[in-house]
Amino acid sequence: MDSEWKEIFNGNDLTGWQMRHADREHAWVAHEGILENTKHAVDIITEDEFGDFDLHIEYLFPEGSNSGIYLRGRYELQILDSLGNTYDYPAENGALYNQKRPDVEATNPAGEWQIMDVTLKGMVLTVTLNGKKIHDNVTISGPTGGQLGDDNPVKGPLMLQGDHGPVSFRNIRIREH
Repeated sequence: MDSEWKEIFNGNDLTGWQMRHADREHAWVAHEGILENTKHAVDIITEDEFGDFDLHIEYLFPEGSNSGIYLRGRYELQILDSLGNTYDYPAENGALYNQKRPDVEATNPAGEWQIMDVTLKGMVLTVTLNGKKIHDNVTISGPTGGQLGDDNPVKGPLMLQGDHGPVSFRNIRIREH
């Protein structure tokens, strides 16, 4: 049976989160329900770890920005101002970075909120972006790059990339299976 939804960002401060590199400058701030990385700095990681789960997360990137959502700290769902663009490898907004492109273009323009719902069961991923299914029962082959480790743990933290550019997040909640 699934557990209840748990807010993993309280909207007020960084309680429940830590910096990937505590010895480096970070640019994460919490204000008015928004978790924001204001510039190129370090990644932020949940103190809790999660196994199989549903994740709801909303994000906003300015024009030209780049970030990512790392499931279990290993598997990046790309955040990128890429509307209308494709790349030599899977790197568009919503891509399972370096492994699989989104099935359909679902990205809103830069400066608009993106709404993402993710289900991860074992190594199988389903993702909806802005109401459109972009990954349907995709098997993840392993870590995607920039990850916390090279293994495939059954549990791991949620990591938000902060070392590429500014990005804002809100309404971050998770429900474990």
